[in-house]
Amino acid sequence: MNFKKFIIIPVFIAFLAFTFILIDQLISPHMPISDNKGFGWVTFQAWAMYFLAGCTLKGGLRTFLGYVMGIIAAVVIITLAGKFGATGFWAVPLAVFIVVIPMCSMERAHSAIDFVPALFVSSAVFFAFMNYIPNATMMSSAVTILTYCAIGMIYGIVTVASRNFYEKKIAQLN
Repeated sequence: MNFKKFIIIPVFIAFLAFTFILIDQLISPHMPISDNKGFGWVTFQAWAMYFLAGCTLKGGLRTFLGYVMGIIAAVVIITLAGKFGATGFWAVPLAVFIVVIPMCSMERAHSAIDFVPALFVSSAVFFAFMNYIPNATMMSSAVTILTYCAIGMIYGIVTVASRNFYEKKIAQLN
C-alpha cells in the first residue's frame, strides 16, 4: 500500500483519539474522584495494551481481566505493607516481593488471566492514582481505572476492525 492510501489509517486513528478526548472531557467531571483533570492517559495506555495482547477480542478480555487482577494485586500490596508497618523501611518491599510472585506466575495460568503485562501496568496505574491524585480512594481509583480501560478496549477493537475493513477494500481495488 502506498503512502497516499496508508495515510488514511493514521488520520482515522487521530480522529479516534480526538473523539476520545471529547468523551474524556465530558465524562471526567462525573468520575468518582472529585476535582480531577481527566484520565485519558489511562485509556491511551490501555488502548496500547490491547495491541500488545494481540488485537483480538480475546486479547481485549485478557487485558481487561489483567487490569482487574492488577488492581487486586495493588490493594493486596497496600494492605500487606500496612500489616508489615512495624518493619519500617522494609514494609513495602516485603509486600511487593510476596505479591509479585503470584503476579508473575499468572503467565502459567493459560487462561484469560495470563496477560502479565496488563497486571503490572494496572498495578502501576493504581499506585499512581493512590499516591498522586488528590481525593482518590481504593474504590474510586478501581472504578475509574476500569472505566477508562474498558474505553481503551473499545477503541482498540474499533481501530483494528476499521483498519482491517479499509485494508481489505484497498486490496479489492488493486
